[in-house]
Amino acid sequence: MRFTRVPSLAVAAFLSILSGDLATSLAADAEPFIPRRQSQPPGPPLSPTEAIAKMTVPEGFRVELVAAEPDLVNPVAMAFDDRGRLFVTESFEYPRREPGPGRDRVKILEDTTGDGRFDSVKIFADGLNIPSGIAVGHGGVWVANAPDILFLEDTNGDDRADRQTVVVSGFGRDDTHELPNALTWGPDGYLYGLNGVFNRSVVRQGDQTFDFTCAMFRIDPATHRFELFCEGTSNPWGIAFDPEGEAFISACVIDHLWHLTETGYYHRQGGPYPPHTWKIDSIVDHKHQMAAYCGIEFFDSPAYPPEYRDKLYMGNIHGGCINVDSLQQYGSTYRGQGHPDFLTANDVWFMPVAQKVGPDGCLHILDWYDRYHCYQDANADPEGIDRAHGRLYRVVHGQRPEVDVADVSRLTHAQLVELLEHPNIFYRQRAAVNLGWRLRGDDTEAAAEAFRLLHQATAADPTAASIQLLTTTLSAPQMTVALLDEFVQSVPDDPRATAWAIRCLGERLGDADDDTLDAQSRQIGEAMLLRMATAKDPRVRLQVVIAAGKLPSLQHLALSPAELMLTTMTSPHDDGLFPRILWQNLQTHVSDDKQRIVE
Repeated sequence: MRFTRVPSLAVAAFLSILSGDLATSLAADAEPFIPRRQSQPPGPPLSPTEAIAKMTVPEGFRVELVAAEPDLVNPVAMAFDDRGRLFVTESFEYPRREPGPGRDRVKILEDTTGDGRFDSVKIFADGLNIPSGIAVGHGGVWVANAPDILFLEDTNGDDRADRQTVVVSGFGRDDTHELPNALTWGPDGYLYGLNGVFNRSVVRQGDQTFDFTCAMFRIDPATHRFELFCEGTSNPWGIAFDPEGEAFISACVIDHLWHLTETGYYHRQGGPYPPHTWKIDSIVDHKHQMAAYCGIEFFDSPAYPPEYRDKLYMGNIHGGCINVDSLQQYGSTYRGQGHPDFLTANDVWFMPVAQKVGPDGCLHILDWYDRYHCYQDANADPEGIDRAHGRLYRVVHGQRPEVDVADVSRLTHAQLVELLEHPNIFYRQRAAVNLGWRLRGDDTEAAAEAFRLLHQATAADPTAASIQLLTTTLSAPQMTVALLDEFVQSVPDDPRATAWAIRCLGERLGDADDDTLDAQSRQIGEAMLLRMATAKDPRVRLQVVIAAGKLPSLQHLALSPAELMLTTMTSPHDDGLFPRILWQNLQTHVSDDKQRIVE
């Protein structure tokens, strides 16, 4: 093969043409890039002022800017602390799959002037790699930073994390859109989180191995014990608890709203089910625009008119809006009903990744703000991911309310207990986290105060006590089985309170490491389960099933756990949840108890 040398001047001329007129001509003929789920090129980003001007919200509401670039860039998750400061995770590493140190960080944003804008910005922690969830409580900051869940502490009060503990490890990074996320304090005092369907994780703790994909997990903040609460759905991203203390999540691709119950196995977007699974479906028959959700918050605050309270607000990534659903009880579960959108951005860059009620009672919306919504675009063009923007908005109705408590953590035991009944859900939740920390620290004075108010509230009207007051008190280590039994007998007409008492009883009886339970306590507890197995309300019977499923045997009853579960079948009605939870718990006992079950 022979090569002909081209004169250098000719080469220069050719390159000049190629880089000039010809390149321009080729670019003009190329099709403009349209990201997935978008109908046209996204165009340039808007300034925060321009973005707000394009947003639409219901009459009487307005959108305010709380923070924006350069103070906030690529925000992923957020959590308010007891002082109303906002802890936000930022990610420049996304969509990196490899674990290890990175450029990502946690920031503290604070309004020091009281004008509603965060003017103080501090870096609390750095060196992270796609920190996808965050929660504040129990003396530190909890961060999902796959493969780890970290506990970060500021031991000298300089707003900088100086101690780091790996709580659990083993989360995957196969799909960086499905990393562990949505760290949220549950009403029972546990820290809850989610993991996605295409992100296999293998968490080992002691002699246990948890091999899972899509699931809701929880962590005991005192012992760091890890548990799978339930499994299934798709790429869930967001947890909210309603006034019953029940968990709801938003999910992608499949239906958008799910009621998650302990031990349940839910419909999967993909992948195999365990043998003999009777899957649980969503609680909605309707759909909103495009199936990509991020974040969910149960809104309950006097900052908005009644018709906007007691509803779930969810971020719709592809739809560029905040969707709204309400809940109606349906047997032992719920049905969701759709409502008009709360906010529409009219800007394809808008990406609402998290929603939280703040100390002022208003809904705060964290906006990743990027031209790319899907992992296909992000993986195909990592350099095209925007790394210069991020916004935090507040939606206000009328005059923005004043902050009631400057620092929840500084309240006395009695003040914290009273705060559990505050009309703003933010204060109820922060009071529960603080009081739960004190109770788990064996604070007998705090326990006595909580017991006193619970007795006072339920004596006047059992149904009036907030779920935070009920669950914080009933979940306290100081709440003995005998006290639980006494409480259940004092609220015969409140199935919500009774169901939670049975749930707490199941936690106590099923804890193999609890050496404080004597024979008398177990006898009282088992008698409670038998008595409540035929309760009229399915919510109570459901918790009996779950509690019985945790027990290898019943030492003081002439029944097996399986027989006790079957006793709850007092109604043939299938609400979509109860019989499936019954089967999920029953099947592990079938082999041992098959003869007695048949009889």
